[in-house]
Amino acid sequence: MDVFTAIEGFKNIYSGLKGETTLEFLKWVKDNVDGLIEKQIKSSHQSNSDVVLQSIREDLRSLLPLNGVTPTENIYTPTVGPNADCDGPSTEHIDAFCYDDDDIDDLCDEGQMSRNYCTDCGSRNVRPLTLITHSASVKQIKYIFQHLLGDLRGKTVVDVGSRTGAILYGAYLMSDASCIVGVEIDQTFCHIQNQIISKYQLQDRVQVHQQDIQQCGNLIQQADVLILNNVFEFFMPLDMQKSIWHFLYQNMRKKGSYIVTVPSITESLQTIQLPLDLGSWIQKIPTGEITRKANLLLYGDQDSEDSELPQIHLYQVM
Repeated sequence: MDVFTAIEGFKNIYSGLKGETTLEFLKWVKDNVDGLIEKQIKSSHQSNSDVVLQSIREDLRSLLPLNGVTPTENIYTPTVGPNADCDGPSTEHIDAFCYDDDDIDDLCDEGQMSRNYCTDCGSRNVRPLTLITHSASVKQIKYIFQHLLGDLRGKTVVDVGSRTGAILYGAYLMSDASCIVGVEIDQTFCHIQNQIISKYQLQDRVQVHQQDIQQCGNLIQQADVLILNNVFEFFMPLDMQKSIWHFLYQNMRKKGSYIVTVPSITESLQTIQLPLDLGSWIQKIPTGEITRKANLLLYGDQDSEDSELPQIHLYQVM
């Protein structure tokens, strides 16, 4: 029995109960589920991966400022597109890998950050902050490597703009990819990634290149999976974004290879007004059913309104 059948079976049992029997059943579940989860964690390889990933997150929090931006990093406020208003007091940077929603709630409770900003200082006229992240969340990483991509044994995964290395650690812990490469131009992030790689002994399959991606033609040509997570818009002017997209268009040509992006390639190119012949390059892979199944496991609801997973798009090179 797979997990989806088991969940449907649980729902059927619950819906078939009536009156006090329903309450007794739910009380039994409540009293016993923690023990069952603990037992499963001890025996589950995946749960062990979760423990390692959580330890890495805690290490990164100690190595980075709260907003996840390094002193050596250049952040550009987009001048066009849906994020052109992400500047000034209305926007806060926070790293989604290091801090999930529960962590942010804790930070707000502790007074270390707020979800709102005052539009008229001293009044109660407040509005929600726009929270910007440049890293994938833990749930997005699990989705990519446990649901979206298939068997990666013998494959090369390349993460462009690897920053904290979140994608690299996820690929190592949640897939059998034989070569996992991060390309990051910021020296501070490269140093931090190498610290984590060394501490957790990931160097047998993970490496980091401190380079401009346009210097990595051979690497891109050999990649089986290319990951582009919010990688250009906030880090370079329009002319450079266009140059890099031309570079990827010319070099990411390995037939059958995959490109994973946030946002979609279409949206990225429309924002910078760059016409490329996508029809002769890539085809978009429908992910609706995969997303619904992953939502059920990661969010508890196939159609969760809180899900970040629909933001992730999958393409295959033709």
